[in-house]
Amino acid sequence: MEQDDKIFENDNNIESKQANSNADNIEIQNKKKLTKAQIISLITVLVVIIISVAILVAKFHIFPNKDKYETNSTTVLNEVPVIATEELTETNSYGETSATTEENSKIITEKHKPFVADKNVKVNIATGNSAKDEDKGPNKVPDSSLDGNDSSGPSIDDHHDDNKPPEENKPDKPITSDSFSSDYTKYYYADISNLIGWQQIDGVQFYFDDNHNPLKGIQKIGSRNYLFNEYGANASKVGIDVSYYNGDIDWQKVKNDGIDYAIIRVGFRGYGTKDPIKPALIDKNLEKNLKGASAADMPIGLYFFSQAITIDEAIEEASLCIRYAKQYKIDYPIYFDTEFSNPQHDGRADSLSKQERTEIATAFCETVKNSGYTPGIYASKSFYYNQLEYSKLSKYQIWMAHYTSNETDFKHPFRMWQYSDKGSVDGITGNGGKVDINISYYDYVKKTDMKNNGKYIVMTNKSGVIKYKEAEIAISKFEKNKTDEYYDDALKQINEVENKNVKDALLNELKKMKKV
Repeated sequence: MEQDDKIFENDNNIESKQANSNADNIEIQNKKKLTKAQIISLITVLVVIIISVAILVAKFHIFPNKDKYETNSTTVLNEVPVIATEELTETNSYGETSATTEENSKIITEKHKPFVADKNVKVNIATGNSAKDEDKGPNKVPDSSLDGNDSSGPSIDDHHDDNKPPEENKPDKPITSDSFSSDYTKYYYADISNLIGWQQIDGVQFYFDDNHNPLKGIQKIGSRNYLFNEYGANASKVGIDVSYYNGDIDWQKVKNDGIDYAIIRVGFRGYGTKDPIKPALIDKNLEKNLKGASAADMPIGLYFFSQAITIDEAIEEASLCIRYAKQYKIDYPIYFDTEFSNPQHDGRADSLSKQERTEIATAFCETVKNSGYTPGIYASKSFYYNQLEYSKLSKYQIWMAHYTSNETDFKHPFRMWQYSDKGSVDGITGNGGKVDINISYYDYVKKTDMKNNGKYIVMTNKSGVIKYKEAEIAISKFEKNKTDEYYDDALKQINEVENKNVKDALLNELKKMKKV
């Protein structure tokens, strides 16, 4: 019995030791589990920290504060990978290249920034010394589009008349005593049987040849080009673009000489390659030109001669234009002027690729647009073909330079054509009296393409005007006394008029009166 108790006691001791041993093992395992949990927790914290740092880096480096820009950045190209292209070129006698593209495997990255004007951009006024300022000045770089010989377009008739068109919105001089405005329609009835040269009929400009017929299409009158639409009405505006080199301008004389608008240079950037950074400069006569043109009630546009090689520089140039646009009434677009800086094509922006130049032009235009103004591009015909990707810029206002005595054969849509740098305008004596002259096919003041100018002018002779007058008198009689007799007489007189559109309009008015 005693032995059994010892055995039982030993068994208890063994069981107790085993229990203690198991407890120790469980504790060790729990400690091991706790250590793993701590490690997982630590890793999770580290991952969160890394992600947070990455977000902050992306915020401040990929998407910077849109109101602040490093204006001296040399980054040109988007934060999306783009396959670079190797350009295969052919060079003509002007040093112009016509580029085709061939893909290679090189990847380039473009830094994208929001296109918002910098309100705090600092700039100096140019000295007026072209060499010191590195200002190309008024001299055009040789270009196949600017030598006066490059056009397969139709010839333009020259009417050798120095008389200027009558100013719009001024009271018309009586055409004839019989001409009059309809009381029942939008039409104006004009006896043109004796009209020659410039005439204004019901506020619309026309030019009549020696046979008393209104001109149509593009015509040269007094060394200036005009476009006359299908109705024979002037559907164009004559403009100039000026800078410091045009001297002190008498703007009232300019306006009186038949100039409809002016595009004024805001400034330029030095073209030299000695330094990687070139400051933008304000045209020395900018304020003088803006004040003078505004005082003469001349519609104004702006342009900046760019030598930008980065998106930041393009935004800076646009910002300067916007600064002055806010101070003056600007009706015409704000243009990015891109061209070669010299015949050697060794200016800082002259070697840009098509893609780079197009991206920079886009940055300028988008900055202008985002500030509430109308952006545009100025370049020569050959520059649009060879140095820019037109398809990406066609959404902006296109101003094209092509010096030719014929109609331009530029193959893309455009709204303004600079056809000469040898224009002569009263009030301008600088640069030897020569000034760039332009024709605009869009009226930016009234916001119309002018295609419907003159649509409601009915051109006829004296007997024709009498028939229209008799029809209107007959309608008036019926309006006052609605009898069948007066109705039939009005119907008869209306059917006597020659213009179908007028006839339909008068019949419509007569029928409405009958229903009342």
